Amino acid sequence: MEGDGSQATSGNPTDPQHDPGKMFIGGLSWQTSPDSLRDYFSKFGEIRECMVMRDPTTKRSRGFGFITFADAASVDKVLAQPHHELDSKMIDPKVAFPRRAQPKMVTRTKKIFVGGLSANTVIEDVKQYFEQFGKVEDAMLMFDKTTNRHRGRMQKGPAKGSDVSSRDARSGQGPTIHNGCLHAGHGHAE
Repeated sequence: MEGDGSQATSGNPTDPQHDPGKMFIGGLSWQTSPDSLRDYFSKFGEIRECMVMRDPTTKRSRGFGFITFADAASVDKVLAQPHHELDSKMIDPKVAFPRRAQPKMVTRTKKIFVGGLSANTVIEDVKQYFEQFGKVEDAMLMFDKTTNRHRGRMQKGPAKGSDVSSRDARSGQGPTIHNGCLHAGHGHAE
C-alpha cells in the first residue's frame, strides 16, 4: 500500500486507533518501494500494513513510510538492531505515535523583553525597578551600533520563581521609568 501523504493520525497511545505495532521508517531511498520495505522488515515479524509516503502532486517518495506489525513484539526486535540498511541507504525506524499524542515542547525561560524605555534610562534604573519582582540575575540594554545609544529595549533575567506581570505595561497605563512606559513580554529561550 502506498500513501499519498494525507494520512491523518489522532488519539493517544491508549486509543484504539493507536497501534503499538506501528513504526515510522525515516531516511528511505527514493527508490524504496512498499514491496522492498515489506521484504526487509518481514524478517522481524508478520507485517499487516506497509506504505511508502508519496507527494500527492508529483507522486515522488517523500523519503519515509510506515509499517505495522501484527505483533508489537516485532517492534522491539527492530529497535534491538542498531543499524538498518535498505536500498543501499541507512534507514531510521522508530515507534510511531499519533500526532496528538506526541509530547509538546514547553519552553521555560527566566528572560523577559522590556520595550518603551526613555532615552535617558540607565541599566541601574531598570534593575532597581525589577528587583521588586525578584532577584535580577542579568540585565542589558540593546544598543544601536551607529549611534551608540540604547534603543529603548532591554533583556532582563529575573530570579527563578519571580512573578513579572506585563498586563498593565501592555495597556499603556502601567509602570514607567523616566517617563518611558514599559512594555514587557517573554524573552527568547536560552
